[in-house]
Amino acid sequence: MSFLLYFKQHVFIPQSMRHSISQLPPTIKGVLLALMSTAMFVFVGVLVRILNESVDVFQILLFRQLVFITLLLPSVVNNIKLLLTPSCIKLHFFRIVGAFFALYFGFLTVSNIPFADATALGFTQVLFVAFISNLFLSERVGAMRLFTIVVGFFGVMLVVQPSFESAAFEYTLLGLVGALGAATAVVCVRKMAQTVPKVVLLTYQAVFVGLIALIPSLHSWQWPSAEEMLLLFLVGVISSIAQWIGISAYKLAEANVVANVEYAKIIYSLLFGYWLFSETPNTMAIVGVIIILLSAVVPLLLNHCLKAHNMATRKQKRR
Repeated sequence: MSFLLYFKQHVFIPQSMRHSISQLPPTIKGVLLALMSTAMFVFVGVLVRILNESVDVFQILLFRQLVFITLLLPSVVNNIKLLLTPSCIKLHFFRIVGAFFALYFGFLTVSNIPFADATALGFTQVLFVAFISNLFLSERVGAMRLFTIVVGFFGVMLVVQPSFESAAFEYTLLGLVGALGAATAVVCVRKMAQTVPKVVLLTYQAVFVGLIALIPSLHSWQWPSAEEMLLLFLVGVISSIAQWIGISAYKLAEANVVANVEYAKIIYSLLFGYWLFSETPNTMAIVGVIIILLSAVVPLLLNHCLKAHNMATRKQKRR
């Protein structure tokens, strides 16, 4: 039995709570799971920041991938023939490179600039996804979607407030490169999702990103202490569980609902940054956070109102 299956059956939710939650509508369940998933991913960022004080980022990434591969082993064994006959090799290549950039530069960014700033930079992934999808997948971006993306990016700039003379500007650029890498990986997955099994996508990413991180890790290798080893293990386990919970959220609720819930990351980041790292946002940053949240919530509300209006109009016509 895989670790994630054991976690789902025995650890994830107590039996008494599981019955109560089972009575909730699927959308509410999806939103709750998405909130849990985003909180766990933000907490992984906290662990990475703590670890990077004494452990190299390549080594953190390597351990994360090793734990992920270990958790995937049962699925790897059951699908070994499928994994040894790859298709869409070019897309896999760009997806793996994009994932590596997203993880490595994401870890670097969260370790070197204020926590909320690093999270806000991650939201530029939406802008890059829209651009790449339009360029390579011929997906059109509607006027409303384009407007919310631009407004959201403006909010990100208010939070980060980049200064070209600041030492943190280098990490701001690296954060943007990480967001571009994440967007590349997302678009590649979207392109392959209909034909390539999920186990193949997860395994290739886990193995090859780990291999990329291996050589630079060996170059600057230092054996972690018992406390560091525990934190490295937690980075891998919590990341894996958060990913599984996030996938479950998308199965229960509409994709646009779950995607907008992920903007709660900025709230978690502000709380963790203030509580653990004494990072207090200024007024402009708070305005930026509000703009980012509104760029996610307002289109959702408008879409809901439009659907309700269309449904009411249809009912009147039937009468």
